[in-house]
Amino acid sequence: MSSPAEPVVYFDETGNSGQNLLDPGQPIFTLAGVHLSDDVAAAIVAEVRSQLPAAQGEPKYGSLAKATRGREALVRAFEQLPADSVQAMVVLKPFMVVTKMVDLLVEPLAHRTGFNLYEGKQGLALADLLQVCGPVFGTPEAYNRMLQAFVDWIRQRVSTDDLYQAIAAFKATVTHAGFAKWIDLLETCRPIADETAEDIASGETRDALDPAVPVLYRLCPAFADSIGRFRLVHDSSKVVDRWTATLRTAHFFPNPAEPGEYMEEMPVSRIDFADSKAHPQLQLADWTAGAVRQWATAVMAGSAEPFATRLEPLVEPWVIDTIWPDPTLPSERERPS
Repeated sequence: MSSPAEPVVYFDETGNSGQNLLDPGQPIFTLAGVHLSDDVAAAIVAEVRSQLPAAQGEPKYGSLAKATRGREALVRAFEQLPADSVQAMVVLKPFMVVTKMVDLLVEPLAHRTGFNLYEGKQGLALADLLQVCGPVFGTPEAYNRMLQAFVDWIRQRVSTDDLYQAIAAFKATVTHAGFAKWIDLLETCRPIADETAEDIASGETRDALDPAVPVLYRLCPAFADSIGRFRLVHDSSKVVDRWTATLRTAHFFPNPAEPGEYMEEMPVSRIDFADSKAHPQLQLADWTAGAVRQWATAVMAGSAEPFATRLEPLVEPWVIDTIWPDPTLPSERERPS
């Protein structure tokens, strides 16, 4: 049970399209957490509201960022936030598709051969390699069709045969022999895919592509490092609600990256859900998540969008982790052999 003096962290997300990670209109997912006293949060939100029309309802980030007055109010609000009161995580959703291909197809095969693909982040290195080199050594169109086939397969919209036809079609466009062997690896994983398809059909892998739960699990320890165990309040989220029991018992599950060890315990006493209208911290979580997403979207596009550029020095320090490809592949980086 939580005590009155126990810290509380408020979370909100933006850009979540569920398992549809290739939604072209929402390529970035962001989760932000806010740890701030009621008085300070209420004062910041009240100042923003004072600069808006009296008839306006709850000011969401999307509406605030569209108008000059709203953008100025947001910048002023962010400038008042104490250091370390906001922490966020960003996901480039198309890259998350690639990491999931590695997790669900390659890692189980590696595990059966006694190879720990997570040790030294070699699974992530493989995902980097596929994402950065795939559209270069093969055609971007065939690469994207392969990713879409994987998403549709997880969502039970296409068969395993369809998925592997897309993998083969992409491989046929690859012109680099050294890179082609990594697509050969995906083809070697066909027996794993057949087994995984059964798990998908049975519901065992429900929400496998939704970023909300794994990102929340990774972001919480960042707050615990400075404030200790805390109560978590999340804006309404069906998927997080569905997985609350699993999050609370994560430490009973084996850690695939460390054989013989278990996952870390979530540093939270309880998980509650609330309406942002009832908590100024949740309104701030909406604004901060939206600002990080706008900045990250500009980074992804290589854009110098003026407001995103202005946001950068304010929001970049909030980002403590990402699921984002490394655009460099230096030889000294450890790669699967």
